[in-house]
Parts: sequence; C-alpha cells; structure tokens
Amino acid sequence: MKHNIYTERKSKDLPIFDVVIVGSGLGGLTVGSLLCRRGYKVCILEQHDQAGGCLHTFEEKGYEFDVGLHYIGGNVGSKWSPLRKAFDAVTGGRVEWCKMEEPYDKAVCTGEYGDKEEFEFFGDYGKTRDGLVERLKGEENGEKSIRNFFASLDRSTTRLGGWLFVKVLSPFLRRLLSPFLTLPAHGVMNTTTTDFMTYLGVRSTKVHGVLTYLFGDYGLGPDESAWGVHAAVSGHWKGGAFYPYGGSSALAMGACEVLRMNGGKVFVKARVKEILVEGGRAGGVVMEKGGVIRGKIVVSDAGARNTYLKLLSPKSLEHVKDKEFLGALKADDEKDLALNKSGLAPSCTLLNLFCGLDDSAANLGIPAGNAWVVPGWDHKDNFSKFSEKGLECELPVTFIGSNSAKDHSYERRFGKHRGSIMVLAPVEYKWFSDWESGRVHARGADYDALKEKWTKALLRKLYQLYPQLEGHITYMDLGTPLSNNHYLGVSRGEVYGLTHSLERTWKYKDALSAQTDIKGLYLTGQDLMSAGVSAALMGGIMTTAAISKWAILSHVHNLV
Repeated sequence: MKHNIYTERKSKDLPIFDVVIVGSGLGGLTVGSLLCRRGYKVCILEQHDQAGGCLHTFEEKGYEFDVGLHYIGGNVGSKWSPLRKAFDAVTGGRVEWCKMEEPYDKAVCTGEYGDKEEFEFFGDYGKTRDGLVERLKGEENGEKSIRNFFASLDRSTTRLGGWLFVKVLSPFLRRLLSPFLTLPAHGVMNTTTTDFMTYLGVRSTKVHGVLTYLFGDYGLGPDESAWGVHAAVSGHWKGGAFYPYGGSSALAMGACEVLRMNGGKVFVKARVKEILVEGGRAGGVVMEKGGVIRGKIVVSDAGARNTYLKLLSPKSLEHVKDKEFLGALKADDEKDLALNKSGLAPSCTLLNLFCGLDDSAANLGIPAGNAWVVPGWDHKDNFSKFSEKGLECELPVTFIGSNSAKDHSYERRFGKHRGSIMVLAPVEYKWFSDWESGRVHARGADYDALKEKWTKALLRKLYQLYPQLEGHITYMDLGTPLSNNHYLGVSRGEVYGLTHSLERTWKYKDALSAQTDIKGLYLTGQDLMSAGVSAALMGGIMTTAAISKWAILSHVHNLV
C-alpha cells in the first residue's frame, strides 16, 4: 500500500491521529497493525518510497533481491509456533513460509593453506551437537564444552523474561522494579559471549570459532557482544530455518493490507524533520517538506540514535532524565572497528553484492541454506588484520545466500532459468564516508572505482565457495554503507541499530524501553531487544503493550 502524502492531500489538512508512527520497519508496522484493529486511528510515515524498512525487496533486470531478511527461525512453519502466531496477527495470516534445506547454515573456514573445513547446522539441535562433538572431540575439552554450550541456550534465554518485561513498564515503574525484575538476567546480559563460553569450558579456538560462527546475525564479535543475545540467536533456529513465500516484502504488504482494511494510513516519501514536543508531551511530527501531522501518541521506529539525536530538539531532550544515556548516544563512534564496538555506537555496516544468474539456483547447484565463510576460526584476529590492512587481507566474515533458492514462488514469478544470490561482508564506514554527501548513482569515478574493488573481493569469496557460478552471472550491483544511509534512513550505514554491547544490553537497558521520559513518545523496533526481523516484531508487540494493555490483551488469543 503506497500513498504520497504530498499528492494525496496537504499534510496540514490531515486529521489528528491517535497514533503517528515514524518509520515503517516491522516494529512500526506491528504497532500500527495491532492498534488499528482495536479502533485506533493510525498513520505511518516512511521516508523511502516503499514501506517495510529492511523487509523491502527490489527488482532489477528481471531479478528480485531481498535486503534485510535472509532467514527466520522460531519454527514459523508450524501454525502453533508462538512466533508464527505473532506474524499472523500482524499480517492477518497472509504470509506462508518455505522450509529451507538442511543444513540451514554451514560454517566454512577457508584456511591459510587451502585446508577448507565445513561444519553443518541443522534444525535438530541434537544432530548438530552430536556432529560437532564427533568432529571436534579431539580439541581441548571439545566434547564437554560443546555439550555445555547447547545445554545452556534454553537456560540462558529463559532468564530474560524480566529483562523483557521491564521494557513495557512506565518510566516510574521501570525505575522502581527494574533492579529486581532484571536480576535473573544478571550474568547473561552483562557478560560477553567469550567470557561466558570460557565459563562453559570452551578452551579451543576452533571450538569457540565454530560455536560463534553466526555472530554476524547481530553484528558484533564474541569478545564484545552480550552472551544473552548470542544464546537467543543461536537457539532461534531450533526446528530449522524458513523464508517467506513471495519474498520478505510479503510481510510488509500483509501488514499494510491489515492497516488499509482498518482505516490506517501508510505514507511513503514522507520524511519527518522533528518530533513535536509541547509542554513536555509529544503531540505530532513536523514534516521535512512543511506542515505538521498531529497525533496523541508518537511512536518512533527510526532507531534510538535517530530519535534522540535527529528528531528531538535540544529543548525536548531536557525532559530525558538519563543524561548519561544521551551522552553515550552522542559519543564518538569512529574509534572502534566495525564489528568490535562498545557503548551505544551504531552497529556494523555491510556491503551487499546482488548477483543475477542465468539459470535457477537448483540447476547451478546452489542450496537453499546459507554459508558463513571465515579465513580462520579466531574471529578477533580476523578483524584486527582486516582493520589494519583492508582489502590487502581476507574478508573477516562473508555471508552467502540465495533468496531464489529459498523462495518457492521465485520460479513462478521470474521464470525457470533465473536465479539470484547475494554476498554480504562487513566494512568500516570511514572507508566510504568521503562520498556521503553525494547523490545516489552519481558519486563520481573514484567512488565507482572503489565499488569495483570491493565487488571483485566479494566475487572472489563467492567463487571460492561456488566456483560453478563463474560465467553465469548476468547482473551485479553493490550496495554500500552509503546505500544503507539512503534507503534505511540511518547515518553511518548501520544495519542492526545500536551495537549489541554490554552497555546496550545491561547498563542502558532501562533507557532503551518502549515508553520514553517524554509523555506520549514511544520507541519500537529492534533497538528495544536485539537485531533481526523477529526481534523487531517482538519490539512492536512490546510497544503496543506499553501503549495500551487492553489492546494487547485483546490480541492474546492471536499471539499465544
């Protein structure tokens, strides 16, 4: 559902809404969908020309590519799965799910001397665990540490209940109850992944590297990330991985259709300049092209950094009680490596190489599972070298996956002899920042030359894993951190919101809650929880609960 707010009607003539939502990522769409079905008058404002945020897809030269959703766990293939029920509640049950092949992930180490190793991960965690034990039992404390790791996943995530519940409370109750409710999460959300795995008995670099292969799913290396996040992400794939039938945009379209049927509005090309705060209360938004849209409640799905640093005036920020939190958001974020950050810096930024193929993924031997490729099992060492030498050394981690192989509707929609595959890798934003003021597709010859160098580096990794693809790529395009700025409305190319440091998950856990200190202003999306589509969905549910306990209770039968 697409509307242009400036052509449909003048923004100054729009009625007062019950809820104005800034940003149409899944968090914002979730809040809008759940509230409009309970009689709320909802307006969603999206700065891009397509709703959905990281859910959107794009077509080029007869190929379709996803940009932010590459697979989902939570056993969404079952209609009885809580996560599936949540998706169905938001989309009106309009989205079906394709089961991905097993193994859904492969952790691949290319090695310095061509001694490639591959480890497979299955939805049956017992099978995965036993396979890893068999292959790594020769490593120091290998068998015991691997068994401890898998046994700890559920135990760790069950300790997060109070940590999550606090985020739906009012600021007063949050300050009063947080020390008690979050106590079970102590030792989980204030401990790094590496430290907790040491506690589990992991002593081998290889075992550590294999068990933390998917740190790219949340964008921070194990030496800096919170163990609770890693445990939740690692446990998310029990039961296997899935992909939405029709591509990731099917989720956004489903939610937009629910909004349309219930009188909600979703406007695109509608960039918000400022959240209007009057008398200490949010009362609407000021549009970049002029006019004010009034709302009794304002929800920001633009991320914490955008909300506090761009959309609120200095005068409005005076109402925020945690000044240390604001200072952490403003702190210098260039000093740390892309995937080795602390504080409340932006999360990592990625390169996205989109490749169109002249035959189907199946005919070219490309599986529906993903591959995470590293040059060695010491992730910290990989990034240290990369930070120092850049393109002169191996990429520290590369994600390779084919949306055409995962989506069972792709052949019907695009033909039997077309396929697509993408390659993602982290980079440092400063390598691209000289061109951030330029226009999309018009940043000059030097920028094009830089893109060409990175394209070749990503292609080398693709051909290293799938050499049969040489000569079969008929279309290529590289998305850079500057592309993320343009399409996602971020400032440093960040793809996962705030970095998943201990400061985020523990020190500032209360500040990153749904209801802010400014009355009538709420946050939603992945910054409330952690990275990823499922986390953004749950963030939207928590924000809905914070806005109206009655509204969320009326959806309980759909959510549980």
